[in-house]
Amino acid sequence: MFHRARPVVVAILLVFVITTGCSRAPKRPADMPKPTPCMITVTFGGEVMEGVSVYLTPEDKQVNKWGAAGLTDAKGRAILKTNSVFDGAIPGNYVISFRKLAESVNMNTPPSLIPEKYTLGKSTKKIVVAKEQTNYVFELEGLTAPN
Repeated sequence: MFHRARPVVVAILLVFVITTGCSRAPKRPADMPKPTPCMITVTFGGEVMEGVSVYLTPEDKQVNKWGAAGLTDAKGRAILKTNSVFDGAIPGNYVISFRKLAESVNMNTPPSLIPEKYTLGKSTKKIVVAKEQTNYVFELEGLTAPN
Protein backbone atom coordinates (compact mmCIF):
# COMPACT_ATOMS: atom_id res chain seq x y z
CA MET A 1 0.00 0.00 0.00
CA PHE A 2 2.86 2.40 0.78
CA HIS A 3 4.29 1.85 -2.72
CA ARG A 4 1.07 3.11 -4.34
CA ALA A 5 0.92 6.24 -2.14
CA ARG A 6 4.57 7.21 -2.69
CA PRO A 7 4.12 8.66 -6.23
CA VAL A 8 1.23 10.81 -4.99
CA VAL A 9 3.26 12.10 -2.05
CA VAL A 10 6.27 12.80 -4.30
CA ALA A 11 4.04 14.64 -6.80
CA ILE A 12 2.49 16.77 -4.05
CA LEU A 13 5.91 17.63 -2.62
CA LEU A 14 7.24 18.46 -6.07
CA VAL A 15 4.32 20.82 -6.79
CA PHE A 16 4.81 22.48 -3.39
CA VAL A 17 8.55 23.02 -3.95
CA ILE A 18 8.04 24.39 -7.47
CA THR A 19 5.23 26.78 -6.53
CA THR A 20 6.84 28.13 -3.39
CA GLY A 21 10.25 28.45 -5.03
CA CYS A 22 8.86 30.32 -8.05
CA SER A 23 6.55 32.65 -6.17
CA ARG A 24 9.13 34.14 -3.84
CA ALA A 25 10.54 37.56 -4.63
CA PRO A 26 14.32 37.72 -4.79
CA LYS A 27 15.94 38.48 -1.48
CA ARG A 28 17.65 41.86 -1.22
CA PRO A 29 21.43 41.46 -0.74
CA ALA A 30 22.53 42.02 2.86
CA ASP A 31 24.80 44.94 1.93
CA MET A 32 22.17 46.72 -0.17
CA PRO A 33 20.44 49.68 1.52
CA LYS A 34 16.67 49.89 1.22
CA PRO A 35 15.64 51.51 -2.08
CA THR A 36 13.31 54.51 -2.05
CA PRO A 37 10.51 54.89 -4.62
CA CYS A 38 11.78 56.76 -7.68
CA MET A 39 9.84 57.83 -10.77
CA ILE A 40 11.38 59.88 -13.57
CA THR A 41 9.32 61.62 -16.25
CA VAL A 42 11.12 62.32 -19.54
CA THR A 43 9.93 65.16 -21.78
CA PHE A 44 10.97 66.86 -24.99
CA GLY A 45 9.46 70.18 -26.03
CA GLY A 46 7.01 69.90 -23.15
CA GLU A 47 5.70 66.55 -24.49
CA VAL A 48 6.23 63.27 -22.65
CA MET A 49 8.37 60.60 -24.33
CA GLU A 50 7.43 56.94 -24.36
CA GLY A 51 9.94 54.09 -24.71
CA VAL A 52 12.96 55.89 -23.27
CA SER A 53 15.34 53.78 -21.20
CA VAL A 54 16.52 55.69 -18.11
CA TYR A 55 19.71 54.69 -16.30
CA LEU A 56 21.10 55.86 -12.96
CA THR A 57 24.82 55.17 -12.54
CA PRO A 58 26.29 55.88 -9.08
CA GLU A 59 28.75 58.79 -9.13
CA ASP A 60 30.98 57.11 -6.55
CA LYS A 61 30.85 53.32 -6.81
CA GLN A 62 32.82 53.00 -3.55
CA VAL A 63 29.92 54.68 -1.73
CA ASN A 64 27.07 53.19 -3.77
CA LYS A 65 27.42 50.24 -6.12
CA TRP A 66 23.70 49.94 -6.87
CA GLY A 67 22.52 51.32 -10.19
CA ALA A 68 18.88 51.66 -11.19
CA ALA A 69 16.96 51.75 -14.46
CA GLY A 70 13.50 51.92 -15.96
CA LEU A 71 11.58 52.40 -19.21
CA THR A 72 9.13 55.25 -19.80
CA ASP A 73 5.48 54.38 -20.38
CA ALA A 74 2.87 56.21 -22.48
CA LYS A 75 2.82 59.00 -19.87
CA GLY A 76 6.61 59.43 -20.08
CA ARG A 77 7.14 57.91 -16.61
CA ALA A 78 9.85 55.42 -15.76
CA ILE A 79 9.47 53.61 -12.45
CA LEU A 80 13.02 52.72 -11.51
CA LYS A 81 14.27 49.41 -10.19
CA THR A 82 17.61 48.76 -8.54
CA ASN A 83 19.49 45.93 -10.27
CA SER A 84 16.40 45.53 -12.49
CA VAL A 85 14.67 43.71 -9.61
CA PHE A 86 14.09 45.83 -6.51
CA ASP A 87 11.54 48.67 -6.69
CA GLY A 88 13.10 52.11 -6.31
CA ALA A 89 16.62 53.51 -6.19
CA ILE A 90 19.15 53.72 -3.38
CA PRO A 91 19.34 57.33 -2.10
CA GLY A 92 22.50 58.99 -3.37
CA ASN A 93 24.24 60.84 -6.20
CA TYR A 94 23.95 59.53 -9.74
CA VAL A 95 24.72 60.34 -13.34
CA ILE A 96 21.52 59.95 -15.35
CA SER A 97 21.51 58.79 -18.94
CA PHE A 98 18.88 57.96 -21.53
CA ARG A 99 18.44 55.72 -24.57
CA LYS A 100 15.79 55.50 -27.26
CA LEU A 101 16.35 53.99 -30.68
CA ALA A 102 14.41 54.79 -33.83
CA GLU A 103 12.47 51.95 -35.39
CA SER A 104 14.72 49.84 -37.57
CA VAL A 105 14.06 50.06 -41.31
CA ASN A 106 16.37 47.67 -43.16
CA MET A 107 19.24 48.50 -40.79
CA ASN A 108 21.16 46.36 -38.36
CA THR A 109 21.37 49.05 -35.69
CA PRO A 110 18.72 51.78 -35.71
CA PRO A 111 19.84 55.34 -35.03
CA SER A 112 19.48 56.86 -31.58
CA LEU A 113 16.76 59.45 -31.01
CA ILE A 114 18.64 60.70 -27.95
CA PRO A 115 21.59 63.06 -28.47
CA GLU A 116 24.94 61.52 -27.54
CA LYS A 117 25.37 63.99 -24.65
CA TYR A 118 22.59 62.12 -22.78
CA THR A 119 23.73 58.54 -23.48
CA LEU A 120 25.25 55.97 -21.16
CA GLY A 121 28.94 56.70 -20.68
CA LYS A 122 28.66 60.21 -22.18
CA SER A 123 26.08 61.93 -19.99
CA THR A 124 27.19 64.42 -17.35
CA LYS A 125 23.63 65.10 -16.12
CA LYS A 126 23.33 64.60 -12.36
CA ILE A 127 20.49 63.56 -10.11
CA VAL A 128 20.33 63.21 -6.35
CA VAL A 129 17.86 60.55 -5.24
CA ALA A 130 16.48 61.39 -1.81
CA LYS A 131 13.95 59.68 0.44
CA GLU A 132 12.01 62.96 0.61
CA GLN A 133 11.53 63.19 -3.17
CA THR A 134 10.15 60.40 -5.32
CA ASN A 135 9.29 62.19 -8.60
CA TYR A 136 11.74 63.83 -11.00
CA VAL A 137 11.28 65.43 -14.44
CA PHE A 138 13.97 65.66 -17.13
CA GLU A 139 13.49 67.85 -20.21
CA LEU A 140 15.70 66.64 -23.03
CA GLU A 141 16.93 69.07 -25.67
CA GLY A 142 18.19 68.58 -29.22
CA LEU A 143 16.29 65.43 -30.11
CA THR A 144 15.97 64.55 -33.77
CA ALA A 145 12.38 63.31 -33.67
CA PRO A 146 10.06 63.31 -30.65
CA ASN A 147 7.87 60.17 -30.43
